[in-house]
Amino acid sequence: MNHTEDDLRELLAERTAYGTGGDLDVAEIVRRGRRGRLARWGAGAALAGAAATAVIWGLPGAVTTPGPAPAAQPVAPAAPPSAPSAPPSVDSAAPPRAAELPFSVDGLTRIGAVSNSMSATGTDIKVKPAGHAATVVITCANPQSWVVTSVEGGHAGQVTRCQGGVARHVYDRKSLPSTWPDERQSIRVWVFPPTELVGQTSLDGCAMADKRKGTCNGRYAAQELVRYDVALELAADLGARPGAWAAGVYDGRSSSK
Repeated sequence: MNHTEDDLRELLAERTAYGTGGDLDVAEIVRRGRRGRLARWGAGAALAGAAATAVIWGLPGAVTTPGPAPAAQPVAPAAPPSAPSAPPSVDSAAPPRAAELPFSVDGLTRIGAVSNSMSATGTDIKVKPAGHAATVVITCANPQSWVVTSVEGGHAGQVTRCQGGVARHVYDRKSLPSTWPDERQSIRVWVFPPTELVGQTSLDGCAMADKRKGTCNGRYAAQELVRYDVALELAADLGARPGAWAAGVYDGRSSSK
C-alpha cells in the first residue's frame, strides 16, 4: 500500500522528537505509523503482523508496506468420515466336528491318535504297541466318508464307510507284522469324502480293470485304496476338502500265543 507525503512527514516528525543523533530503526517507524493510521482509519484496517517490513525509497517519496491481509474465507466444515461398509455376511455356523475319541474301547487303551479338519487326506499314527492286537477307531463329521487303514510292514488293510460317523478296523495277530509288540509301529489312515470317483468295491468281475491304477471302468475300486499309490492318486484328484475326522489306535496285552 502507498502512503502520502503527509504520512511520511508525520512519521519523520515523530522520529526527530528523539533529539539530535536519535536513531530509530525502520521497523519502529512502521509500527508507530501503523498505530497512527489505525487511529484515523478505524478498526478493520489492521495491517499484517508486527513482523511486516517497509522500504523507504528516499525523500520525498512513499513508504511501501504490506497491505492489509485479505479477509479470511469461511471454511466449510469437513465432511464427517463415511461409516465403514458393513462386512459381508458370514455364516456363523461352525463346520461339523468329528466325535471325540474315547480313552478306551472294549478294555483296550488308546496308545495314539490324530485329527484333521480336512478330508481327502492321510496321516500316519506312530505307536508303541503293548500287545499282539490293535483296533483303529475313526470318527467322521461326514457319515458317508470312505475310511482306509493299513499297517506298515503288514499284509493287511481295510476299507469301509464311516457308517453313522464311526468306523472300526480290527487287526489281529495274523494281520500284524511279527515285530508288532517289540518296536514302534505306524498305521496309515486315509479319509475320503463321498465321491463318484470311487466305484465298486474290488476289481473282481470288472469289465475294464486297470490293475496298475486300481480302477474299474475308469473309477477307483474301493479295496485298491489300501495301496498307498492308489490312495495318493485319489487324494490328488479330489484335493483337500472340508470334512473333519479323528482316528485313534487302541491295544491291550493279548493272551493268544
